[in-house]
Amino acid sequence: MRGGLDLLGIQAVLGHSWIATTMRYNHVQQSRVEDAWVTGQQRAAKRLEGLMGRSGTCG
Repeated sequence: MRGGLDLLGIQAVLGHSWIATTMRYNHVQQSRVEDAWVTGQQRAAKRLEGLMGRSGTCG
């Protein structure tokens, strides 16, 4: 993680089926978790804005 690989990437590299297994082996700093949460929320908001903008053009 220190090299920039995110938790899902590490999960794939290690071949874990469950993210909880990967988390058990990685000690994640709380600030990194919070940053990832905020980034995800921002991405979701942008997607929602895009969908709402397109809703008026259909039909």
